Amino acid sequence: MQKRIQYLDIIKAISIFLVVFCHFVLLAETVPANILMVACWAGVPMFFMVNGALLFTRPLKLDRHVRKTVSIYLVLVLWKLIYLFSISALCQVPLDNFGKNQILLYLFAFGSLEGIGTGHLWFIEALLAVYLVFPLFRICYDHCLGRKILLFFAGLGILMTNGLTGLQMVLDTLCSRGLIGVYSLEGLEILNPFGTYANMLGFFLFGAWLHTAGTFRNSLAKQRLLGLLSAVIGLLGMWGVKWYTSQDMAWDGILLVQGYRHLPVVLLAVGIFLLCKDMTIRNRIAETAVTAVAKRTLGIYYLHWIFGWMLVPNMALLFSGFSVWTNVLKTIALLVPALILTFFLEKIPVIRHLVTG
Repeated sequence: MQKRIQYLDIIKAISIFLVVFCHFVLLAETVPANILMVACWAGVPMFFMVNGALLFTRPLKLDRHVRKTVSIYLVLVLWKLIYLFSISALCQVPLDNFGKNQILLYLFAFGSLEGIGTGHLWFIEALLAVYLVFPLFRICYDHCLGRKILLFFAGLGILMTNGLTGLQMVLDTLCSRGLIGVYSLEGLEILNPFGTYANMLGFFLFGAWLHTAGTFRNSLAKQRLLGLLSAVIGLLGMWGVKWYTSQDMAWDGILLVQGYRHLPVVLLAVGIFLLCKDMTIRNRIAETAVTAVAKRTLGIYYLHWIFGWMLVPNMALLFSGFSVWTNVLKTIALLVPALILTFFLEKIPVIRHLVTG
């Protein structure tokens, strides 16, 4: 069994906390709440960075990779089936609302059903898209020229998604002030070779590059300072984008549109990655807790959604008002049972694949 890399476990633990924090929100309309919510947009990009760091440093066994990719797809289908029955019962959505063709498209062709909230599963779909092209990139990565080409594609993917989003915002602002006419950059998306998930492929490749790169200027202190500056600028940038789009400095109960497609999230995710890189945990209890969570992020990701529908409506009635702390309590209340159930499910043959991929 391959030895775990502690700093990647730390990043995974942070990422899953951020993901659960921004689901089933119990927040007041405050500035700190808004800042924390925009920070959550770094969670999924960091998951892709960790995946890239791990996959690009392991020998490529094509048959094993194909089996893993197929397994991820089949597990996704099974979870969509589980969600179909569990969420329909919890949200009182009659199954006879849906036709057979609708259900088949929902299960096998990445479709959706009204009332069956499974929007968070886009992450698994994006992971599948990245896994499909990974073998080609892994072969290229072992060669100097190939690695440079990969970094080019990583930059291109992020530029053609996050960069165009930012530029479009600038053009729309100038237009609203009467300085220029209406300009749409949608036509430029044809230059994006990887479509919808190009920026996630970019994060995936950047994670491999950052993981295999040496310590910044041979100094952990300088690397951490660079990471801190990048994270702070990215966080303030994301808050600024949210403020600009909502015209409100505080949390307004609405998630940032196209949150993963803004440039500051790149700085935020890379900054946290650099802050954590080569970090170790000296406290044994903390190390055990982080490792336990990091090993089971997939199970937590799938299961917290069901616990959210089960618990959060009742939890909301317990509080006289919401705050950052109520949302932290909610996050813990979803993480812990999902972690415990994942631990038991992974001990059961066949069933274990539902939480391990």
